Amino acid sequence: MATRLLVLGSTGRIGRFLRRAWDTPPEDLVPLWHGRNEGVRWDMLAEPFPGGRADVVLNLAGVTDRTGRLSDNVPLGLAGCHAAETAGARHVFLLSSGAVYGSARTCDLLETDGPAPDHPYGQTKLAMERAALGWAETARPGLTLLRLGNVAGADALLGTVRPPDQPVILDPVPGGGGPVRTYIGPLTLARVLERLVRLAAQDTELPRVLNLGAPPAVDMADLLDAAGLAWRWGPRREGVIPRVALGLERLQALCPLPADAARPATLVAEWRTLS
Repeated sequence: MATRLLVLGSTGRIGRFLRRAWDTPPEDLVPLWHGRNEGVRWDMLAEPFPGGRADVVLNLAGVTDRTGRLSDNVPLGLAGCHAAETAGARHVFLLSSGAVYGSARTCDLLETDGPAPDHPYGQTKLAMERAALGWAETARPGLTLLRLGNVAGADALLGTVRPPDQPVILDPVPGGGGPVRTYIGPLTLARVLERLVRLAAQDTELPRVLNLGAPPAVDMADLLDAAGLAWRWGPRREGVIPRVALGLERLQALCPLPADAARPATLVAEWRTLS
């Protein structure tokens, strides 16, 4: 029997990538796309879920703009959890962020590490996680918090539209090179999510918290070079964060990724394929 997947927040950047990746849906997977004006129409902050059956819920809805109402991340997260109950879903995947870990540590960030967000976005994502964990204590559907790194093309580095004569300014880090971050390509992300959804539909026991990215972490300078984008070094400045990398052993055990998934050329090719 086909798995009905309710994708909430499907009009955002990541949701649009998923729509393109699943333009022809994977076998036995039926995506139900949510938006205010199309597909499953629902204003998540203003009304209860209108109903309809789903086997799994993927909640991408959230506020990422640092100038927006970041506090809405908490009710948006909980709305997706309650929708999963109404829909009779087995599991809900709630998109969080690696920002909940903070940026003070230099080693790979593991799901067992205590969160210490150091800016408002990460703080509201952590508040959302905690609210969802409270809901999960008594709810029937399973819950997995997906702590996502950067998605190539949905990030500020590659996804920002700039005038052709305006180069990207990259902060140099001590010791040479640019900042290093965990990335994943949008096609690889779609394959990982497909795999996780299938596991959830089979009632496979899944971790409560799961980092989401492709190893190893990538130097942003290498990514810009692979994309052929104009860029230059900015002045050295204090406070530059040299490396933020997610530990991905849990993810690799569930969804082994190709060895080249995090190569800059692969990340750029996946972004451009779905752009």
